[in-house]
Amino acid sequence: MDNNNTGFTCADVLLIPHFSESVVLAGAKGMQNNITRVNVMEVPDVVDWVRPGDFLITSGFPFQDHPEMITDLIPQLVDKGVSAFGIKSRRYIDRIPERALELANQLGFPIFELPPSTSFSDVVREIMERVLVQEARNLSILQSRVQMMSNKLLNGEGLEEFLHTLDDMLENPVMIADETNQMFMSPQAIELNRMLSDSVWLKKIREDSIDGVSFIHINNRRIRVYIVRVNTKRGNNSLLMLFEWNKEYTIVDQLTIDRVSILVGLEMMNIHARKEVEFKYIDQFLQDWLTGKIANLVDLQMRAEACGYPFDNYSPFIVGITRWRQERKNTFQLQKTISQHRQTLLIEGIHLTLLEGELVFLFSHNSQTEVDRILHLIQKQLGADSQLCIGKKVKDADNVNLSYIEAKKISHICHVCRLEDVIVRFDQLGVFQLLYLLPECEELEGFRERYIYPIVNYDKKNKTILIETLQVYFKHNKNYKKVSEELFTHYNTIIYRIERVFDILNLNINDGDHMLLLQLAIKIHEMSPGINLGRNHDVMVNNLNG
Repeated sequence: MDNNNTGFTCADVLLIPHFSESVVLAGAKGMQNNITRVNVMEVPDVVDWVRPGDFLITSGFPFQDHPEMITDLIPQLVDKGVSAFGIKSRRYIDRIPERALELANQLGFPIFELPPSTSFSDVVREIMERVLVQEARNLSILQSRVQMMSNKLLNGEGLEEFLHTLDDMLENPVMIADETNQMFMSPQAIELNRMLSDSVWLKKIREDSIDGVSFIHINNRRIRVYIVRVNTKRGNNSLLMLFEWNKEYTIVDQLTIDRVSILVGLEMMNIHARKEVEFKYIDQFLQDWLTGKIANLVDLQMRAEACGYPFDNYSPFIVGITRWRQERKNTFQLQKTISQHRQTLLIEGIHLTLLEGELVFLFSHNSQTEVDRILHLIQKQLGADSQLCIGKKVKDADNVNLSYIEAKKISHICHVCRLEDVIVRFDQLGVFQLLYLLPECEELEGFRERYIYPIVNYDKKNKTILIETLQVYFKHNKNYKKVSEELFTHYNTIIYRIERVFDILNLNINDGDHMLLLQLAIKIHEMSPGINLGRNHDVMVNNLNG
């Protein structure tokens, strides 16, 4: 039941002259329940027709033979949100059962004993007159508030000043959480947020937002929160929250939050539109910077200032590329990922952009401890499936493209060599960085002709998959069981295939050097899968065809 005291309450009923002889038999704790209408009950199934806020009155006729039915009725009326119950207790029933009164006291449900002379038509008229007067007064207050808040935004005072005024008006903290959980807070809400040790409370409020009311605990206090979903062009996942911190919020306060949520939605759409334009210019700047298209440091600083990029040339710059190990994301998915996490990461000075089909990030920091913290923050934000390929630190802003180029190399090596580390730097690549740096030359082609092309051509002629089996074999560190499981092939068949490879290449499977040569050959093949099969390809095919 509603315990706000802004409307016409059960306590106000006793101030009406017609009720001067009425007595409150039970449920005094609920005397601040709001009454919004009067309902007359003269049938037993009235529960199906009552509404929240009803003051239900009866002559007692439905209970004349079974007064104990009142006891069963009370919890049902409370569940329906009925505010109070009035009964002429000496006309059709002598007295209300004690059990019913005890239950009403427990539930805070007021029961009025009405005098026999009570006229129901007078009761309806007198209460509804006062309800309507109170509602008109509340409507006037609400209209004045909404007009004031509208003017705030129309005058361009912005969301910060808007929340400041709302805070003063409602005398309670007000907070907005957008769809990315970025917070906009009134002055009191800023103080309140410092007392909230983690973000679990916001998750709970999001779960409770369908009901419109939630509760959080702060310093051993149970705080009620009134929640309204804010509709923006990005959906209705933003929340406007009123915290019952200083005083109990009223029905007018709730209505105020309901109405101004529309204004908040419009302002947030404006904010988003402005940010999209800003981010568009920053994205273009970042892309030109990373690819080395900005000629010198002076031009770089001018471009940064023009688009609002917080340029800092005093700490080393680091560029990274994000890969997804399970499934590569398309452009739309990457743009959505950037949109979801950009604002959160910007707080830490991390800039995201989409470049050459990859999600690229850039940040600047001196301390290696801070660099490690930031990298783990990025990985946590983007998800467990993300892999960060980190370019070298560069001291000068006009060398940032060198860090980007190195990050691209690492990303390519991680892809072809199936490296699974969460964070990968160039110095972690070991032999793979050497293989990547090998230039295309006659000796390298000869290496392929000796160790790769015979297997490739054997597969083509016999429709086998020796190359694929060999790749999986080295991937699982020569574990036949795991290879057979991945390829859905019998264990003995895998053994036969690997032995066949060594026979074709005239290598000894028990010779460690031979095994290393073959593994290097496979990696070279994976790192340049588009290379032509070589100058002797046709000759070898003809020989194999006999």
